[in-house]
Amino acid sequence: MMTTSDWSAENTLGVVMGILGGLGLFLLGINMLSQGVRNLAGRQMRHLLTYVSGNRVAGVAFGVFFTMLFQSSSAATVVLVGFVEAGLLQFAQTLPVVLGTAFGTTITAQLIAFKVGAFALLAVGLGLLVSMFTRGKWKFSFETLLSLGLIFYGMDLMSGAMRPLQQYAPFLQLITHIQHPVLALLLGMLGTAVIQSSAAFIGILITLGSTGLLSVEASLPLVLGSNVGTTVTGLISAMNVGRPAQKVALSNFLFKLFTAFVFVFMLPWWAFLTDWITGTRGEYGRWVANAHTLFNLVLMLAWLPFTGWFGRWMDRWVLPTPQRHEFALKFLTDEVLDSPDLSTGLLKKELLMMGQVVLRMVDVSLSLFQRPPQFTPSMIREMEEETDHYRQKINDFWLKSARVSQREKWPPEVFQLLHLMNELEQIADLVSVNLVHQAEKWEQSQWQFSSEGRKELEHYHAQCVHQLQRALDLVENRDYNRALQMKQKYREYAYLAFDLEKHHYQRLFSLNAQTMESSKIHLELLNLYRMINSRATNFGRIILREAQLPTDLNNGMI
Repeated sequence: MMTTSDWSAENTLGVVMGILGGLGLFLLGINMLSQGVRNLAGRQMRHLLTYVSGNRVAGVAFGVFFTMLFQSSSAATVVLVGFVEAGLLQFAQTLPVVLGTAFGTTITAQLIAFKVGAFALLAVGLGLLVSMFTRGKWKFSFETLLSLGLIFYGMDLMSGAMRPLQQYAPFLQLITHIQHPVLALLLGMLGTAVIQSSAAFIGILITLGSTGLLSVEASLPLVLGSNVGTTVTGLISAMNVGRPAQKVALSNFLFKLFTAFVFVFMLPWWAFLTDWITGTRGEYGRWVANAHTLFNLVLMLAWLPFTGWFGRWMDRWVLPTPQRHEFALKFLTDEVLDSPDLSTGLLKKELLMMGQVVLRMVDVSLSLFQRPPQFTPSMIREMEEETDHYRQKINDFWLKSARVSQREKWPPEVFQLLHLMNELEQIADLVSVNLVHQAEKWEQSQWQFSSEGRKELEHYHAQCVHQLQRALDLVENRDYNRALQMKQKYREYAYLAFDLEKHHYQRLFSLNAQTMESSKIHLELLNLYRMINSRATNFGRIILREAQLPTDLNNGMI
């Protein structure tokens, strides 16, 4: 047994360098594993997001799968916030997903518990060499193998660096102080919060135990602390975001804090059940991983039936949601900047929300010409400002995403969606500038449309609204037949506009007084709604053009 006098500076340097170097490789492997699996499953993830609903079991399954992909519960939190703020999900419906993310973190811990350190360098070498000469899924697969090799090699380095501590009396005395459950819990929270990874902290526990420095009983409170500590990053990141984000992050923290508090008084039963599941304490890594899994399984099963009640309690008493003032995108956030495949699906959701604002503008625009009008030009301009915010924020997001992901080629769908965004902005401008300008002239006059003229305008306006709705439907369902129908409808509406213009001139030539007074505005409205129809039809034209492109271009990257 070495005392302080026997312990040299070289010993300290060796331990520190081994632990820091091993931890660095471990965290690098975790990050690379996250990115590699995301590249493999990112496209499927986009479709899974669509099916998140109020079904609790489906929500839990989604949370588990999401955390397996991203190795992070904070990313799931941010995506869920978008659903809540958009009104697509009630806050209580997101809570099963939060519980699923908690259980998802145990997958990594179970993976770490495998004793494959002897093959770590082989995995690193094979993964690196093969990924350099392959593309697509093969490349991503071997990059994932490389990341696993880094994880296990990092653990081997930490384990080797800690072995001298088995003979260092002061460190062993320090370890004995960790036996107090509350102190160990706080230490686990602090350690996980500092390295921002519960998987890394569990890996350190497994390393300590495998070298004989930590007993299984002493590891249990540290596991509790690790589970609570992993929520700290989410709480910090939610400080400067909207109230829904804060509620999701706080819910994750409270779920784990309350459950950890109960487990502190059940440590012997928890250890007994882990013994029964594991079969032996000789496999220290497997034992700690099973204890970690057991805690999160109990947490999930215990809270899942009460998520509805918990959500209402949070909404009413803890963090009531104030009225939203500052505009922000609900789905495209910084947490998905480095995941273009996932961002493409989220871009659709942002555009659908932007499209609903534009659709509302077009829908109410004709009411500006009623007496008295149901809407005012200032209301239209407020909606147009919101569309400006959407366009600016979406453009900012993709510029940042291009810098962060350093991706050289992008799916054609991204450019098509951004083109649609510009079309929506042009439609909003036609309403807020041109139509509103005509409405302001109308308001200052005493003109009236003839009864026939008003009916014709109302009919053509209704067709314009239907055409824009068809465009938004194509955002969700890129269907060739629907796009073809949309183009045919536009041709029909173009002929209709010509017929309505002819009818107007016939009334004008009959010296109808109301027609003569309102003639210029009547013709301007027909022309503006025809232009809106054309803009709306452009997305259908894009889909038809895509179907006519050669297969290699159509499925390729730009």
